[in-house]
Amino acid sequence: MRRTKQAGINFLNDDKIAERIVSLVSCVNRDVLEVGAGLGQLTAHISSYRSLTLIEREWEFAERLKSSFQNATVINADALKVEWPRFDVFVSNMPYSISSPLLEKLWNNRFEEGVVTIQKEVADRITAVPKTRDYSRLSIMMQLKFKVDREFDIPPSKFTPSPKVFSTVLRLEPRNEKIPAGFDDFLKSIFSQRRKKLRNVVNTRLYGDMRPEELTTLELMKIFEDLSEQRQS
Repeated sequence: MRRTKQAGINFLNDDKIAERIVSLVSCVNRDVLEVGAGLGQLTAHISSYRSLTLIEREWEFAERLKSSFQNATVINADALKVEWPRFDVFVSNMPYSISSPLLEKLWNNRFEEGVVTIQKEVADRITAVPKTRDYSRLSIMMQLKFKVDREFDIPPSKFTPSPKVFSTVLRLEPRNEKIPAGFDDFLKSIFSQRRKKLRNVVNTRLYGDMRPEELTTLELMKIFEDLSEQRQS
């Protein structure tokens, strides 16, 4: 158990909740990818799939998964570093410490639907709206990339070892939004100075007296397009 604490691993200990999470997506005749499969709490409820790939960083857990789920392909690797196979459905109880980079890697993949369990504070950021404390680059990019449905919260007592925070289950359905190249880098830049007025961060003719956190996605898109036109002129 000491190793799991060091690795930031929390095992879901309620089988009914595990079943409820998996039921939020349809795995029938689809290629399924589960990241951070752990001891297979969610895996046990994934059925009728065309193919199932499990990525698990910890060697001991990966060996156990190979024994328990012999029809699955088990990859013993860091999910942030290994190339993911093609998949239709994504399932993950995400480790708190790497949930944001995992979500970023996820939004750069093509798939049909997914369900993720993440720290409640991260879910608050993902679903945040302008003029709120949690509104950020993550909010904008996740909402551009996905239709995000906030399903339910899970108390710490449902995990072993018990974390100090609640978890939240999100269902994700990819959108077909075309996001301009460079827009994500633009968001990184301005939200790194989120308390400054925009005219003190970038050379913009639009909304210069407002702060990044006060602007909608559409308004930020307009600023980005304005800056792109300035560079081309």
